[in-house]
Amino acid sequence: MPYPVYILLVFLCFFNISKAQGVFIIDGGKTKFDLSFQSVNDLVVIPVEINGVKLTFLLDTGVESSVIFSLEEKDSLDIKNASDILLRGWGEGEEITAVKSTGNTVRIGKASHSNFTVYVVSNHDISLSNRLGLPIHGIIGYDFFKDFVVEFNYPKERLMAYKIDSYVYKKCRRCEDFDLVLYKNKPYIKALVSLDNKNFLRMDLLIDSGSGDALWIFEDPDLSIRIPEENFEDFLGFGMGGSVYGKRTRLNSLKLGKFQLNGITASFPDTLYFEGVVTYKSRNGSLGSQVLKRFYSTFDYKNKRLRLKPNSNFSKPFEYDMSGIVLAHKGYTIVKDFENNNSPVFSESEDAFKGVVVYKSYSKVKFKLEPQYIVAEVRPNSPAALAGLKVGDLVETINKRPAYNYELYQINNMFSSSEGKTFRLKIKRNGVTLEIRFKLQRVL
Repeated sequence: MPYPVYILLVFLCFFNISKAQGVFIIDGGKTKFDLSFQSVNDLVVIPVEINGVKLTFLLDTGVESSVIFSLEEKDSLDIKNASDILLRGWGEGEEITAVKSTGNTVRIGKASHSNFTVYVVSNHDISLSNRLGLPIHGIIGYDFFKDFVVEFNYPKERLMAYKIDSYVYKKCRRCEDFDLVLYKNKPYIKALVSLDNKNFLRMDLLIDSGSGDALWIFEDPDLSIRIPEENFEDFLGFGMGGSVYGKRTRLNSLKLGKFQLNGITASFPDTLYFEGVVTYKSRNGSLGSQVLKRFYSTFDYKNKRLRLKPNSNFSKPFEYDMSGIVLAHKGYTIVKDFENNNSPVFSESEDAFKGVVVYKSYSKVKFKLEPQYIVAEVRPNSPAALAGLKVGDLVETINKRPAYNYELYQINNMFSSSEGKTFRLKIKRNGVTLEIRFKLQRVL
């Protein structure tokens, strides 16, 4: 499983937040529209247009308000009615200064909103784009889900959004419907979790599609929620407040109604990362995209209802990254691209010292910018760590292929693909090229 990007935004409780006015309206008075999304590390990435500027957002059930946290000069955005506000999120960082902007025009697929509120974070390093390998400008959650019944099809990377009053639930023998609790406009579900092979504990879990993990559990000895003995320290994700660390483990099973998932991976974040964060008082953790991707899901916030139906991912095993490294996008490198089908044209000329010299040329030579990837995290005692990889190493080739031939999420998937698979990396460290070799090893 790729390392997750875990997102949680919580506004300071001392600040009075006004809700956005108005709703999304589907073009032409229609009752539904479909939208393709990109699944990156199992996170849902969608196109969003704000005041005429095309951006890319995470669609996340775990956030209340919409936030823009990454804009480049070419993405200059005219925001309206701005005022300052403070944000707080999980991670090592402090409170974040943001700008609240109201009265914006937003378009998602074939739906538009003419009075949209968004929070803009500037002068703060929220490095989601370099961790996912593609531009991520912001995040949206409740502001979208409140206006539609939304169906997700993870295998086909498509969602369907329906006007709430037009949606009809069909009979479905393989489906199960669940009651949702909405607290601060975020959905919670009751589940049964077995930490060992004996007992199930009833837990209240935030449904958080912005977490690339399966489960996050908060340790609570008073409720017999303890970290299993078999665990390891690790980087858990990257949120609005910075990096989050804790312990990873594997649990016996998770029950959602009649559905049971066994051998499920779970993380226990260190408590210091969510001190001062206001959340649902009975919350025991989060249910993330590693679970959600195994179902066709229907979210109905207005009627506080969730429908789940297993899809083709349901029986796939839960796996951690087997390499022990996290890669991040780090700028670009210039690469020559030879055209004319890579067929060179040869010519000869005489040289006074060397005799006849053969020259090789191409009809066209172009220069392209290709992404560079560096090692951002190394798990202690992992295969990559034992092979000598270090934070800051620049990865040039993976099994003799240029690293830039892969998208970052493709590399992450390869590193959790098959135990025993060998990887040969050519890396550059302080200007010196090194060869690193390691085998994937299953964790827990």
